[in-house]
Amino acid sequence: MRLSFEGIDFTLPGENMGRFDRGRQREAELEAYQALWNLWRSFPRTVANDNNWKSACSMLQTYYTVAKARQNSEVCAMRIRYLEVSEPLPRLADFVQAPPYCRVPDAPRQLAQACHEYRLARQRHPQREQQRLKELETTRTLYAAVKAAEARARAAEIARRREWQRSRWPKDVDLESEIYNLDSVSAQVDLKNAKIESRVQALADLLRNGLQNPMDVSEFDLTASYRAGDPAGIAAHVEWVLTATPLPRCIDPKAAVEYSPDSRRLVVEYELPGLDVVPKVKSYRYVKSRQTVVETARPASQVKALYASTIAQLALLSLAAIFELDSERHIDVVVFNGVIDTLDPHSGQPIRPCLIAVRVSRDTFAEINLEDVDPSSCLKDLSATMSRNPTKFVPVRPLLE
Repeated sequence: MRLSFEGIDFTLPGENMGRFDRGRQREAELEAYQALWNLWRSFPRTVANDNNWKSACSMLQTYYTVAKARQNSEVCAMRIRYLEVSEPLPRLADFVQAPPYCRVPDAPRQLAQACHEYRLARQRHPQREQQRLKELETTRTLYAAVKAAEARARAAEIARRREWQRSRWPKDVDLESEIYNLDSVSAQVDLKNAKIESRVQALADLLRNGLQNPMDVSEFDLTASYRAGDPAGIAAHVEWVLTATPLPRCIDPKAAVEYSPDSRRLVVEYELPGLDVVPKVKSYRYVKSRQTVVETARPASQVKALYASTIAQLALLSLAAIFELDSERHIDVVVFNGVIDTLDPHSGQPIRPCLIAVRVSRDTFAEINLEDVDPSSCLKDLSATMSRNPTKFVPVRPLLE
């Protein structure tokens, strides 16, 4: 019987060979022996792929099992990696052993057995590969589910941690999201204190920063009514200037404006920021032994001084913007009344006291070097009336009521 496997041809002796066929039988035995030997010598060329496959199988059975993959996404990812190693296609050389020379007569039987096992392995290989690919797809789905579960668990743990951190703070403290989402109370305290200091510095340098960073005049779209000197157009133009002036985010400027063309006078009612523009807390401190954040209040004298300075700087900055951006020079005189919407601390009723009132001409204001003035002293020199205690909302008489 003449056979051929993987490029190797050989003859198996027949079962009913006669006495005169001994020579042919011996020839077949030697040929089978030589075929076994050739196959054995080719075996090392398949070892590398086979070892990779066996290593992957060992890892899947020992370390990266389905049970472990269900509990950990990293294990699941490694299981996917090893499942991606495909089983090498069986070769006839995989089923032979080194043929001993003393057993040449047994070579045909060994070769026939190897051929039989090889055929069975080739028949079963597609089914095993199909099973591997199915398991690979299932594990990929499992990986997505495990990752999602881990993400939910992390989010829940982070939320729990954030709420615990939040409970360390005084209840009335507002934590912005960027502070709330920090990973430690100490880091939260540091950033909160930095923000307080930054806000205080911004209020202290309000006038200087406003003068150094003026509005971009090129962005102005002057209306025809403003150019023509229409009172409503001029009033609308000034309202836009005052509300668009760059200011810290804690200040939301609003203004009501009236213009008198006969006297070329502009009257502004400017809504000043509330007392809460000044941080009432000077700083926070984390007491680790008590796991509590404690606050240090800002002295009332500091609050009063900073608030008075803030509204004085706003008045001067508003006057500077009005005259600077009146490109058609419609305005000769500005009357500025700085008011505040608040509640009467005694009655709880809404009040709108005027805290600053000043009247100034263009020529007079042009003589002031705002870069080097003390805001309160400058306003006093302009004969402005200012609240003697703005934090208590002590009013002054507005001009041109």
